[in-house]
Amino acid sequence: MTTPDRTPTTWHLTPEQRRIVLGRQLAELRAWADRAHVELTGWHFTFPGDAPVPLRVGQPWPRVDGAVEGGPVVFETSFVVPAGYERPELDLDVGGEGLVRLSTGDAGGLNPHHRRFPVAARPGETVTVRIEAVPKGLFGAHNPEPRLRVARLAQPEPDVAALAMDLGVLLDVVQGLEGQVVAAHLLTAAEDALAGLTWPSDAAAYAGRPGAGVGADMGSLWSTPQPGEALPLSRDVLQGVKQAREKLTARLKQLLAAFPPQGALALSGHAHLDLAWLWPFAETRRKGARTFETVLNLMDRYPDMTFNQSSAQLYAWIEQDHPELFARIAERVREGRWEPVGGMWVEPDAAMTGGESMSRQLLYGQRYFQEKFGRRSTVAWLPDTFGFTGQLPQLLRQGGITGFFTTKLSWNETTAFPHDVWWWEGIDGSRVLGHMFKNDIYGAEALGSYNGDISAEHLLRVTGHDRAAAAPGWRGRAPETLFTYGLGDGAGGPSAPMLERYERLREYPGMPRLRHARVDGFYDALPTTGLPVWVGELYFQLHRGTLSSQGRTKRLHRQLEARLVEADVALALARWAGQDDSAARAELETHWKTHLLHEFHDVLPGSSIREVYAEAEPTLRAALDGATAIRDAALGGSGDAVTVVNPSLFPRPLTAVLPGTGTWRAGNTPLPAQAVEGGTLVVAPGITVPPLGHVVLTAGTAGSPEPTETATLDETPEGLWLGNASLRVLITPDGQLARLVTAAGRDALGPQGHRLVAFRDLPRAWEAWDINPDTQDAALGEDLPGGTVTVLERGPLRVAVQVIRSWRSSTVTQTIRVTAGSPRVDIHTHAEWHERRTLIKAFVDVNARSDFATVETAYGAVRRPTHRNQASDAATFEGSAHRFADLSEPGFGLALLNDGRYGHAAYGSELSVTLLRGPIYPDAHADLGEHEFTYALLPHAGEWTRDVVREATDLNSPLVVAGSAAPTPPVRLEGLPVALGTLKAAEDGSGVILRVYEPHGARGEVTLYAPAGVTVTRVTLIEDDLPEAIPSTPAGGDTHWTLTVRPFEVISVRLSGLEVGRPR
Repeated sequence: MTTPDRTPTTWHLTPEQRRIVLGRQLAELRAWADRAHVELTGWHFTFPGDAPVPLRVGQPWPRVDGAVEGGPVVFETSFVVPAGYERPELDLDVGGEGLVRLSTGDAGGLNPHHRRFPVAARPGETVTVRIEAVPKGLFGAHNPEPRLRVARLAQPEPDVAALAMDLGVLLDVVQGLEGQVVAAHLLTAAEDALAGLTWPSDAAAYAGRPGAGVGADMGSLWSTPQPGEALPLSRDVLQGVKQAREKLTARLKQLLAAFPPQGALALSGHAHLDLAWLWPFAETRRKGARTFETVLNLMDRYPDMTFNQSSAQLYAWIEQDHPELFARIAERVREGRWEPVGGMWVEPDAAMTGGESMSRQLLYGQRYFQEKFGRRSTVAWLPDTFGFTGQLPQLLRQGGITGFFTTKLSWNETTAFPHDVWWWEGIDGSRVLGHMFKNDIYGAEALGSYNGDISAEHLLRVTGHDRAAAAPGWRGRAPETLFTYGLGDGAGGPSAPMLERYERLREYPGMPRLRHARVDGFYDALPTTGLPVWVGELYFQLHRGTLSSQGRTKRLHRQLEARLVEADVALALARWAGQDDSAARAELETHWKTHLLHEFHDVLPGSSIREVYAEAEPTLRAALDGATAIRDAALGGSGDAVTVVNPSLFPRPLTAVLPGTGTWRAGNTPLPAQAVEGGTLVVAPGITVPPLGHVVLTAGTAGSPEPTETATLDETPEGLWLGNASLRVLITPDGQLARLVTAAGRDALGPQGHRLVAFRDLPRAWEAWDINPDTQDAALGEDLPGGTVTVLERGPLRVAVQVIRSWRSSTVTQTIRVTAGSPRVDIHTHAEWHERRTLIKAFVDVNARSDFATVETAYGAVRRPTHRNQASDAATFEGSAHRFADLSEPGFGLALLNDGRYGHAAYGSELSVTLLRGPIYPDAHADLGEHEFTYALLPHAGEWTRDVVREATDLNSPLVVAGSAAPTPPVRLEGLPVALGTLKAAEDGSGVILRVYEPHGARGEVTLYAPAGVTVTRVTLIEDDLPEAIPSTPAGGDTHWTLTVRPFEVISVRLSGLEVGRPR
């Protein structure tokens, strides 16, 4: 089709000028989109706890302060539907976000993008309106002077509104397809359709339409004319409107044949709702109700619409707060149009979340979806998470999930992620099918990225970036990409205008073909052969500061993660001893879900407002105390003896701080002891506490014997030497840790030793989220000065030196400890932190050379480059490490351990860990105050696989001192060293689940021994039985099962028949 001839009146205009002229006509149409309206009066305003007060439209709220903390304010009125009002709509603006409920049963969320509400009432019927509102915007911005701005009942003019939508869509497409032949044809089609349209011209008609395109033209005058009565359009004009629509529709059909759709998108409505971010958790519960009411009403009006929503926690809140709303959601789920996605309790951070925590995200998320909706999710839904551990594919597959969705990797600032459809292969070899789309439009509030708009700009931007079409294996059908639409982050979700545009754009000349789809159905149809494969972690080249912001929350997260597993182990052991653990299990599940909630991808990363952490820190401490009480009660007993329990699968030498100041013995053997802060330290390297086992100690009557292994402190001119049989460390007179020498005489540190370095911390954007690349290089920072040195402990079992540094407004106190029998140096740190936009790192100059460092991640480890050869190497200047980062060469290395810090760097021969930050947005008080944590230096012979995981476990989950009644486990493991994930009661009560993982990247066999009569079955993370049989062999009174283990494999087995302390 050739370029159309222009009409005689437009031949001289450019396409852009023609579009502007049509835009003026569109503004007039919109001004007449309502036939009439009446203002609603008789409002009453109720502040929580106060009596209602009258309020008129235009007046400010009588009271604002405390309107969120005490709960929403309430607006109420009643009105009678006037004669002639058929299918009227409420038009509201109360000055904040709210939930609208009508006595007709209609409801929906109120925000600047959702202001119109259909009213299912006939003329003469009385309708009551109730609005619960907060003086906040979608993104939490406070409105200090809210007022009831708009409250009216409108009678739409359906044909005019429809023509305005037709023309608006056309002009949007013309702008998106600028320069293409089809755009000129579309302009002509619109001009021809509107050419015969007769429009009112009398002054009274215009005076009554102070809307867009009419009153807007007069709003900037010296004096603005007062609006008159809104007169309806005549029957002849309305007939002309219908004819214009018919003519335009016919012409678009012709153009569609000549310019068929280009590309294809599968649409799913979406309302990305951050469970906390720029608002607290309590507001999220209200946001969820507002959004879901909106979505359900849209589903009633638009039967083709589909919608997806993740996060079992959000559904659980709705079920608790609004059971009738939850029932309607469940009905739509049964219908298949509402799709619970993700399979997790929340959309968690996926870089810092530990292996067992991620397993519980899947376990509790999938169980909730199965229980409440009768189905599980098959697609991991993490559009906004800041990077992904390489162990995630295996965990997802074991959680019943085969697909993975994100858009966040499209934000990479250095190298573009190369795929839209790909196989993601984890560190164990498991694969999930990945998909991503790129929608790099972020201008409008709550729109962009995964928060798409059904507009030409968004649709064309996604198809323009789409690389999925180039993937092979589409099996004879047209390639397409997923596209999620709806206002998000602060929720809100899809809107009626979006769906009206969808109805017009689903088959439109030159535009991508649109269809509504289920997410799981879209993944089922994706190609699976010939796809590229991405192996290992999905490192996110942005937002590296989230690994360090809000350090107290991060350490509480780490502590709680370890304590919950310890409590699981204690309850399982008590269960085998015949204790009733049902009440404790229920309480522990509550603590687990508290932990999982705070792993949300804006809470654990430290990128939320102050109110979130003011609530999170005491909540996490309470959960930590609760889990500790459950653990201790399960292991407790009475009497003078104590039991030292090993909650891991590594045999560990006896080292523990016991209560009191007396002496202790193991059996008849007295133990060497040293009085320390908090009790009595006993160290007996010759006594091993077995995996999941214990050693019973009783109070001694004789004095403490001389230890066979000691810790020493020597004062020399060069400083203080702390040492034991494994190492010696030099603390200079000004408090610098300058040297670390192994028993073999190897200097573990390079000439720079260990030092604390401060950096100016002002990233170019997203302050709590990002850090600058210069923080990887100590030479670009400022060394903290030396401090005062005090000897705290002189042995014989532990020596300790305290170094106090005062710097600017802050104080950092470090206690450097060496314990007899230990291969590491612990650096316990207490900081009084009062700096803003400042970052502190600990640097360790390692006397070894390697082009990579090894860091622990969830249930495994990955390598990261120590060089900056390529842009992608340089972009990994700070990454997540869980309990250790290690730099090794053949025969020697050093690991940097920690008990609650995640941001690490490896550059040349230096390892570093970020200790403290001071961002001021979105929390101006972030990280101010006290911090306490420990990191440690662990030199080692050979590879990191020898001792590092065991020592990292010991630092984060030390031996537990309990009462005298700890039970003995009836199972044991031998063979390839594996680490404990958990030992827990099965969710359905059918035995105990033992989960282990291979932590080193090794292959081999593990033999599990248990009493005869026990049944061992392999299960998934969500405790479904697997069909594969485990070879077993009787051996005396026991049976042993042989498990073949591949590198980094996670293995879960169900042990049945051990209940109440004996085989059934």
